Amino acid sequence: MTLKSYTYAMPSKHHRIAVTADPELGRALERVRAVTGTREGDATLVRRLAVEGAEVELQAGRGRREAVEAWFAVMDRDGSDLDLGEIDRVNLPPSSV
Repeated sequence: MTLKSYTYAMPSKHHRIAVTADPELGRALERVRAVTGTREGDATLVRRLAVEGAEVELQAGRGRREAVEAWFAVMDRDGSDLDLGEIDRVNLPPSSV
């Protein structure tokens, strides 16, 4: 007896990932289609949004980092009367005050 494989060649050499097509994802894809008019299939749209979304996240992170560095540069140059200890206290959860 020989074993047979019932899998077929995939159209890509890259492995695939499973994404659950739950109602939340469905609504998100519907919103994107309504705004953009795209007619991409679900898998193609999810892939594009993931790739583009990753770039947006990286740019946002760089922007936040640059803003913090610019703020610290201003504080170093001009001085600051911010009470960093008080800011830390304000940001503590209520149960730890």
